[in-house]
Amino acid sequence: MIPQYRQQPPKPPDEDFSPQMVVPSSIELFSFYRLTLAQCAKLSTGAKLVELCKVFAKYLDQYAQQVLLFYVSERSSGQTPSKIPQLEDTILVLNTADYCFNTCTQLEEKIRSRIDEGYKAIVDLQSQADAFMGIASATVRALVRRVEVDVERTWREMRNTGWSKMEMVGDQSSWVAEMLQNIKRRSTEVLGMLHKQQYARAFCDNLVDSVANAFIVSIFQCKPISEVGAEQMLLDSYALKKGFEDLLNINTKPNTPSPAGYIKRVNQSMSRLDPILKTLQVRPSPPEALVQAYLIHIADRSDTNFRKILDLKGLRKQDQSHLLELFQAHRASSRNEKLQQTSALLAPLAVSGTSPGGVGGPTIASGLGNLSSAATLSTSNLPARFDPSTFGSAIMNAARDGVDRLGTPTLGSTPSQTPSGATSPPTQQQSSAAGRASFEIPTPGGMGTTNLNENLRNIGKFFKRDIGGLGGRFGSGLKAADEAG
Repeated sequence: MIPQYRQQPPKPPDEDFSPQMVVPSSIELFSFYRLTLAQCAKLSTGAKLVELCKVFAKYLDQYAQQVLLFYVSERSSGQTPSKIPQLEDTILVLNTADYCFNTCTQLEEKIRSRIDEGYKAIVDLQSQADAFMGIASATVRALVRRVEVDVERTWREMRNTGWSKMEMVGDQSSWVAEMLQNIKRRSTEVLGMLHKQQYARAFCDNLVDSVANAFIVSIFQCKPISEVGAEQMLLDSYALKKGFEDLLNINTKPNTPSPAGYIKRVNQSMSRLDPILKTLQVRPSPPEALVQAYLIHIADRSDTNFRKILDLKGLRKQDQSHLLELFQAHRASSRNEKLQQTSALLAPLAVSGTSPGGVGGPTIASGLGNLSSAATLSTSNLPARFDPSTFGSAIMNAARDGVDRLGTPTLGSTPSQTPSGATSPPTQQQSSAAGRASFEIPTPGGMGTTNLNENLRNIGKFFKRDIGGLGGRFGSGLKAADEAG
């Protein structure tokens, strides 16, 4: 059945698309399972039913990996660019993954209701349910990648701005309005197809995280940045933050207030730029002012990270020695003994060696890979050179490498914790390894199948927890979640 399902199109050619539609083969598969369960239960309610449950689990794994992931993966078309999944197909897979997640739980309960008491504890399809939720996470990330592709040209404009030559701060930069226009245009299309609020919220959360990370990476490709340039960047970041506040309600009636929890998430994501930009706003003379600004805003003990700030400001190496000595003296004082060893924000980033705007420097794609590997649906393990034609496979790399969204470390490893308890980004070595990986559709018995399935389950568990407070069947409702958050 699985090979046959894989050959079928996600949507029958003679049917019109609807935002609630699921892939027909998923309904057929679970209908077959229910019929098989009813027939088997008539013959045995003991060990044979346990064996049947294991068979169900095996082919549910195969359906997730070989059918649903196949639909949303980039595939070679013999031409350039490769075949990229259609937006409708991505929405269909998201709906289907959500349907399979819920139906797996229902099937598990049905088997337990029919099986003998001594075998009830053995019946378990939660791993399969989590894998389907992992696919839902991957599809949300794929939707975010579509927006990222649309705004890549705008990021190039931002990086090519002469940030060292600005003499005064004006209104928001021209690239900000263009970026918000592109983001809102694509988001209107995507959000209009998402009929469940928790997935709309997940899309917006991941998108805001993506833009924040891309902005941080772009800052490090804009050497040198003057104090006025840093102030202008800060103003631009506030303009983006303000534009994101109504993103979730873009298809609702005008003046509809956004949930408080979403506004809080936007503020948290975009405020990560503040420590860098506020430090860059301080002049290197007197030197004590810049050192104190670094210790207050960046708040770490790393010589390497401090040099990155000096490099971003365009200071010559011979002019950095005195500042570095002063930094080492101030951090050794008793009032700075609680500083973190290294900033999780700065550690994975490298300053571009060119000016202006990062021509010849690292791409946003490689920078994002270093900053934070997901699906999200954590945007993530991108190729070293950005190519819009490969965005479909980029999210599949995230599934394979255990990354569900930006800011989430490689799943399966032990995440490090910041002093606030937040999970820090992965190490640069982890990110580089993830970025080199490529996605391949697993075949029965293939060596990559186990790792892929485990990563999907881990992603699903994280994603299910992440959207648990967003209402729907995962929580107590949007209003309650927002009041709590």
